This record gives sequence, C-alpha cells and structure tokens, in this order.
Amino acid sequence: MLPRLIATDLDGTFLDPRGTYDHARLDRTLRALTRHGSRLVVATGDPLNHVQALFGGLQEAAQLTYVVEDGALTATGRGTICQTRPIPAELVRTAVAWMQTAPSFTGNFLISCGVTRAYTELPATGDRFRASQAFYPSLTHVAQLGRVTVPILKLDVTWHHSDVAPQVAAFNREFAGRLVATSSGLGGLNVSLPGVNKATAVQALAQDWRVSREQVAAFGDSGNDLALLRWAGQGIAVANAAPEVRAIADQQTTRTNAAPVVLDQIDAWLATFEE
Repeated sequence: MLPRLIATDLDGTFLDPRGTYDHARLDRTLRALTRHGSRLVVATGDPLNHVQALFGGLQEAAQLTYVVEDGALTATGRGTICQTRPIPAELVRTAVAWMQTAPSFTGNFLISCGVTRAYTELPATGDRFRASQAFYPSLTHVAQLGRVTVPILKLDVTWHHSDVAPQVAAFNREFAGRLVATSSGLGGLNVSLPGVNKATAVQALAQDWRVSREQVAAFGDSGNDLALLRWAGQGIAVANAAPEVRAIADQQTTRTNAAPVVLDQIDAWLATFEE
C-alpha cells in the first residue's frame, strides 16, 4: 500500500555515494505521489540552504517538505519556514566550551548551525573548512563560537575517525536532560534539544496533514534516524545502515544507497497502487 507520508534521510540513504540522484526520475515520482495524495519529506541533519540547492531545480520542488537540522527546522519546498526549535543561547555557550576542552573531544571540528548561516572557528583557507562547505554553503569563520549571538538550531561535531560512540556517550552523560547527541553517520555527531529530532518533526507534519502513524514510511541509515524509524508505521533501513539502525528497522533493503533504493521502493508502491 502506498504510504501517505514518506520521509527519507539524504546522505547514505536517498543520495548515492556521490551525493546525487536522478532528477528527472524524482520529478516523475513527485508528480505521481501528488496525484495519489501522498507526500515526500526530506528529513536530514543538513541545513536548509543545502537541501534547497539539491532539490530547488526540480520542476516539482514545491511538492517537497524539508525537515532539516535534525528536526530543528521545518520548511516547505517553496522556502517558507514553518517552525524552528533553537537551543537556548547560554546552553549553546556551555556545550561549545565543554566540547572545546573535554579530553574525549580532542581534535574535533565544530560547527554551530543557525537558520540561514553556519559558523566555525576553522580557518576559512583550510581544507576542512572547504570540505564542510559542501554541506554548509554559507559556512562563516568566526574568532569565537561562544560569541555568536544568532539562534543556533544544532551543533555539528566531526572527527577524522568514524566511530563516535564514545563521544556520543560522553556528551550525553555530561548534558543529560539538557541536550542530546546522536551519531550523524558521517564520522561525527549532532547535538539538539531533547525532543527535537526527525521523528517529532515528521510526527507534527503527520498531525497537520491528518496522516496516521500507520500511513507513514521512513528510510534511514544512521543514529539520527533511529527515532524516526522507530516511530514510523514502516521503518526501513538501507542495506548500508549502521548495525543499530538495522536492528530496530521493520524492514531492510537488499541494496545499498549506491542503487536508488528509496525511489525504487516508492515506485514499487506506486505501481501496486495503480494496478
């Protein structure tokens, strides 16, 4: 049966390893979904301007809804911001100071994510800064993150190594009840307010659209997808998903994101619906 709300993560899930997708095919799929009263939601830790650059050129871009910054911001495909959930400024400063001094966080690359711009102390001429611009097009160098005064939606922390489980555990012990860290699947972790995640943001959309939980399907691969896959009526892990994601998913794809597994599944649902 075709779900009425389909939510998908981007990196490692909807996007292929090169970070792209079949634009013409997605346009066709979006037209078919609209025709049958179903909606596609992009649910990602990436910022709004990044997903707008990825999908803004589509003919059917207006049919998309964006849940970005791990659920801290929701926007329409036309660019209208529906809600934001910023972290209190004093808590941002406390978390930044701790991550910059905690032994377990040595060597991290830290980005504070605002609504329209992201901020970092990384040198603007450095390789890591330029690499981060692939995800944060408006990345801005500042002398001290603790002095950034705009509302911050999320803290993005990365390292050169891929296993961040010890760092996630250490942060969540230190900030229990105040902030939550989850693995981003990209050799890093994201920090948000408790209760701010992809699941709660998609749940709010489902309520607005009068869609039941059983009519929701979600795709993901990383720790920041766990809550969404648990909540959705159908939680689907791609074959390359982290072990903890595969363990809780209702279903698993047989192929990785190197194949267009999300579009394949949506088109399979559409084909059954149209029989």
